Amino acid sequence: MKMSDREKEERKAAFRRMSLSGKADHIFTYYKLQLVLILIAVIAAGSVISSAVTRKERLLYLGLVNVAVGETLQTALTEGYVTERGVSLKKNEVYAYYNLYISDEASGENHEYSYASRLKMLAAMNAKQVDVVLLNRESYDLFSHSGYLLDLSELLQSSDPDLLSRAEPLLTENEVILEDNAIDVKLGNADSYQADTISAANALEVSGTAFFQPAGFPEPVYLGVIANSPRLSETVEYIRYITEH
Repeated sequence: MKMSDREKEERKAAFRRMSLSGKADHIFTYYKLQLVLILIAVIAAGSVISSAVTRKERLLYLGLVNVAVGETLQTALTEGYVTERGVSLKKNEVYAYYNLYISDEASGENHEYSYASRLKMLAAMNAKQVDVVLLNRESYDLFSHSGYLLDLSELLQSSDPDLLSRAEPLLTENEVILEDNAIDVKLGNADSYQADTISAANALEVSGTAFFQPAGFPEPVYLGVIANSPRLSETVEYIRYITEH
């Protein structure tokens, strides 16, 4: 029912006579829904603004698979590279995936962890959010056989032949499986495993470099570049940083 002008004036006068707490209670009672909606809108707007202000540009995505590093090396792999590139640490970063474990020999809890890590890496690769990987021998074999790694001799030859010459002693070749009958063997439809493979120089053995040697890795560590990386020019700069540090 529509109020008359006189009723509106009487309500306004009554509101003016209320105490401060009474006015607050009145507003909350009659305008609760509107206040909640306004509050949600303010929080959402603040979140968007805060995210836009604090969000960093990701120069590169790095994955460490079956490779654990200490705090000093972790900083060198991420913040050290940003500093080397001469850009702001407040606005730029190397985003790293740590504590990934992938193995075909894992069992029990390790099998579940390996499966989760494999899914995480596949999702990151599908989203083109992983560029460079550090791998032990087992994970290097798995990534190479699956065709996940780029041929580094081709990448460096086309990008920086001088860098290729300096990095050549570190180049490591591995098999890439083009086609195999692994599924048939598992299903019992084939008696022996057969595969069509090629060889590719798709990693650098970096554990003996000045960059990694102080960490004292007990086994070789390999650096590879994911085949579908959209940041290849940045991966070349990262290889330069690692090998010429």
